[in-house]
Amino acid sequence: MFPTASALFRGILFSSILYLALFLAHIVAAVQEWDTIFKVIAALITVMTFAVGPSIIAFGTIQSHEEKIQANTVGFAVGLVLSFGLAWAYADQSFDIRLTLVFLLITTFLHSSHRMLLNQKRP
Repeated sequence: MFPTASALFRGILFSSILYLALFLAHIVAAVQEWDTIFKVIAALITVMTFAVGPSIIAFGTIQSHEEKIQANTVGFAVGLVLSFGLAWAYADQSFDIRLTLVFLLITTFLHSSHRMLLNQKRP
């Protein structure tokens, strides 16, 4: 599909498209009152929010160590922003400092652990 695009770009693009599709699908599921489908989609959005960096690597089939580190860095920054929105959504569209901090900590822990694993596997 994008033969000349870097693996990092492909990963960011595919992850973004999937996240957007899930976000739109969760709105449709909510409007249609498809509770089970809504919960499944919300769970997928939650996992993707906490694991943006790893999802970029997976969807971009990134092989180079440098691009994996870049994906982790970009994913961490994006994940922190998305975590704010996710906490707001889970708190019924209001600000909950504890929930926000928990979500930020989960994102930070996951990306930090992932970076440590990447550095351990460095060629």
